[in-house]
Amino acid sequence: MTETLPRLLLRLSEAGDPAILWGRQAAPHAVRDFERLLDRGVLVEQAPATEWDVCPACDCGLGARPVRQIDGRPVAVCPTDRASDLVLGDDDLRSFRIVQAALVREIAMASGFGGEPAPVATGVWHVGETSNQRALFLALSRGAVLQPGIIGLMRSVARSSPITVIAPAMAATELARFAEAAIAVMPIDRCLGRNAAGFAIDISMLECAPALRPQLVIFRQSQRVVLDGIEMHIPQQPFKLLVMLAKAVGTRSGYLTRHQIEAENSGRGAADLVRELRHFLSHGREGRGADLIKTRRSPTGYFLALAPDEFVLR
Repeated sequence: MTETLPRLLLRLSEAGDPAILWGRQAAPHAVRDFERLLDRGVLVEQAPATEWDVCPACDCGLGARPVRQIDGRPVAVCPTDRASDLVLGDDDLRSFRIVQAALVREIAMASGFGGEPAPVATGVWHVGETSNQRALFLALSRGAVLQPGIIGLMRSVARSSPITVIAPAMAATELARFAEAAIAVMPIDRCLGRNAAGFAIDISMLECAPALRPQLVIFRQSQRVVLDGIEMHIPQQPFKLLVMLAKAVGTRSGYLTRHQIEAENSGRGAADLVRELRHFLSHGREGRGADLIKTRRSPTGYFLALAPDEFVLR
């Protein structure tokens, strides 16, 4: 099935600016849709191509082969073998620059957001506010949403409002940065460009997006944790136990035995270490530590009562 025009432009834009749409890519799509994007400045036609890729097995040393008119047809000329000349069509020579700011404006208009999207940083725009008062940001490329300082810039624009950012897919370690900042991230391909008729954001997808804020963030190097948004420092031995418990989540057993804990802590009693860790994690909130560090019966063991997406180990 042919990729929709909105999906095509979004995919090409993920590589960053400049993003180019070639005529052959555009050809399968309805002329009226294509002309509308030209009229709106989302696409800007460039001068016809004068060069073409070299032959796949060519050793001529050229970076590209010239395009020449031969018998009224454009031909990519091979300098060493005329049999490898490639006859091109008019669509092959046409190309269009995707104007990212205009594309974002098209998305905002189709989604019903009033006003002009405001640039926050290169490649990142503040689109508007959702019905549940979340500040919505859009980044067309992965590099844009990962640039230094972007979280602080979005926070300054959002003020005290919660934030959702629509962006290309990122690795788990990259998503962790936004999770720690309580910023919800929605992949572009889940909420944009699925409807062939337009560029509207699927608001229902945003409303069901998880907050992506972990309950617990463990910083191994600085020996500190952030639990429920509260930063705290934990002494060395109970902190080591917390790291061990976090690493056990998702393993086959999912827990640590008393003997495993004592072997890694110079024989110190597992029950005492667990009691101390629970005390520090409670941080004045009665029972919070016991809610997090659970005891397992038969065989006796201890486990961190959080799902893998509810904590971050850094």
